Amino acid sequence: MKIGHRIVRKIRKEKPDIVLTIGVLATTIAKEELKDIPMVFCMVINHERFQLTGPNITGITTEVAIEEQLKGYKTILDSLQDLGVIYDPSKTGNIIESAETKVKDIGINLVKYEIKSSKMVSEALENVIGRIDALWLLPDSTVVTKKSFGLIKSTTLENNIPLLCTSDVFVKAGALAAVFSDYKYVGRQAAQLAKEILSQSASGSLGIVNPDNFNLAINSDTAEKLGLTLKEVRGKPHTIIYP
Repeated sequence: MKIGHRIVRKIRKEKPDIVLTIGVLATTIAKEELKDIPMVFCMVINHERFQLTGPNITGITTEVAIEEQLKGYKTILDSLQDLGVIYDPSKTGNIIESAETKVKDIGINLVKYEIKSSKMVSEALENVIGRIDALWLLPDSTVVTKKSFGLIKSTTLENNIPLLCTSDVFVKAGALAAVFSDYKYVGRQAAQLAKEILSQSASGSLGIVNPDNFNLAINSDTAEKLGLTLKEVRGKPHTIIYP
C-alpha cells in the first residue's frame, strides 16, 4: 500500500489531465490521493462495497447489469422463475438489494439465504436446493472458495439445478452458464469515457456505468447432463460454448 501511495503521489506531481486506474487497489489509492484530478476506473468488482464514487470519479463496473444477466440466463432457461442465491450481506448485500428491485419485472423470484462464513455453504445449499429452478453464484468471497465451489457444483448437478455465474472461469470449471463483460470492450469504453471528459463535453464525473458489451458462456457438457438443448443459442453473437 505504501508503494502504491508513493507511485500515485509521483503521478500527481506530473499534473496529468486524467488518470486511468485498473483494479480495486489502484482505484482506492487514487481516490485517496487524487481529489481534484479526473479519473476513470475499470476492472473493479462490486465498486459500491469499496465506496468508489466521487465528484471526480468515472468508472465502468466489471459486472454486467443485473437485468442483462438475468435476460441472458433466460435465453437458455426460459421457464426460470425461482432463482436461488447464497450471499454474505457484508460482501454482496448491495447486489442483492439492487437485484430485488429488478427481478420482478423479468418474472423471477429471488430465493435468498444469508451466510457469514464459508462453513455455512453446505447448510445453505440444503435449505434452498429443493425450492429453486437455478442457483445464481455471485462474486462473493465468503460463498465462493476453492473448496466450496466443488461442493456447489456437485450438489447442483446431482439435483439437476443449473448453476449460473458471473465469470466464464466457472463455466470452464463446470457451471452451466455465465453472463460476463468482455474486457477488450471494457478498455475501449474506458478510453471513450476519458475522451469525453478531456473534450470538456462532460464535467469531472460521468458516474459509474455498466459494460456496453458482454458475452454469454455456456458449458455444453453440463447442459447435456441437465438435459438442456442449445439449439436456440448456438451461433448467436456474443455466445461462447465450451468445451
